[in-house]
Amino acid sequence: MIFNPTNNEMKRESSREVFSKFCKSILEKDMSQFIELFDDNALFEFPYAPKGFTQKLEGKAAIYEYIKDFPQQFDVTRFSEPTFHFTLNPNIMIVEFEIEEGRTLTTSKPYLQKYISVIETKDNKIVHYKDYWNPVIALVALLDTASLQNALNEQ
Repeated sequence: MIFNPTNNEMKRESSREVFSKFCKSILEKDMSQFIELFDDNALFEFPYAPKGFTQKLEGKAAIYEYIKDFPQQFDVTRFSEPTFHFTLNPNIMIVEFEIEEGRTLTTSKPYLQKYISVIETKDNKIVHYKDYWNPVIALVALLDTASLQNALNEQ
């Protein structure tokens, strides 16, 4: 396959736009818009998820089922400016970003998470999303002290 620099830049810009819409839909708590960013057969992976938590979601329907209640669990009000790293494949990017302002709605604790995400897009849709994040930050934000201790002991 011969890569065309102009075509590659267009694909990279398209990927950046998809990611921008990804963040915007979370800030606006619009999970219907969020799910429309995904291909019907998309794969969403959580390589660092703790034992007993979701590790992988296959297909748009499974992703929506998982994410639809996110606005009832988290209030994210600001992301950092993302840093994009593009690979030789113009459809794959690595994005570093973080939640700079956020909290959980169940405990009202801060939720300030850092992410490194490997995202593959095709035809303006996400086809593969690998979400690298710190599960301890999520557990501390979501759980009371006793539940957190139990969760950590199970690992």
